[in-house]
Amino acid sequence: MHIDQIIFGTDVNSKPTILFVTGAWHKPHLYAGLLEGLQRTRFPVIAPYLPSIGGTCDSFHDDVYVVRRAIAEEVSQGREIVVVMHSYGGMVGSAAVQGYSKQEVPRGGGVIRMIYMAAFALETGVSLMDAFNNTPLPWWQSVNPKQWRAVNPSYIFYNDLDSEKAEWLSGQLDLQAKGGFESKQTYAAWKEIDSTYIVCTRDNFIPKQAQVAMASQPGGKFTIEYLEASHCPWLSIPEQTLDLIRRTTIWEPI
Repeated sequence: MHIDQIIFGTDVNSKPTILFVTGAWHKPHLYAGLLEGLQRTRFPVIAPYLPSIGGTCDSFHDDVYVVRRAIAEEVSQGREIVVVMHSYGGMVGSAAVQGYSKQEVPRGGGVIRMIYMAAFALETGVSLMDAFNNTPLPWWQSVNPKQWRAVNPSYIFYNDLDSEKAEWLSGQLDLQAKGGFESKQTYAAWKEIDSTYIVCTRDNFIPKQAQVAMASQPGGKFTIEYLEASHCPWLSIPEQTLDLIRRTTIWEPI
């Protein structure tokens, strides 16, 4: 399987690699401001393209595959990794890190922290559809048997941006494979690896209380942080979002 990814600098240094897992409907270029900001502060950054975005995958396993390949490449070079996940990316990132924690990698490197940014942190055996009582949300428009379109994303994702920018971003979104939403989680990484949950308090997709509930699950190794922002905080409060992620990794003084 071919792997496509955006790489924002991978120079070897003392900082961990930021492996970014995108949300549904969003391709990596929509996160460019955040990813380039991390790279400017000397974090190596990798953002794989998820096949489910614009694709017709029957499950989330194709997405997990490309992220695991990226992790394996970094681990093979002895690099430590912080996995930052947005929205649906929490499902993919959690599953992809199984077996790659710092404690499980024998010769240095490995995943040292998970950062869930308004992301789905679900228990093993639970799908995203299960989390919504197997009822598609009203703004998920079925365009064919295998893909969803996001309807009114300006309100759902970008409600704290000006209307012109929100409309432009909405036009950049792709279709999303339904199979990813139907897949059962295979590994609850947040129980095994130190994790941060970034709660976006003005989110119109995942309500604040639902985010807090995920970050408060029994057995979780979460620290909770808050951003006064919509589902996509790197767009409305970019510097605060960047600083929080940098601070969470410990290596970058603010």
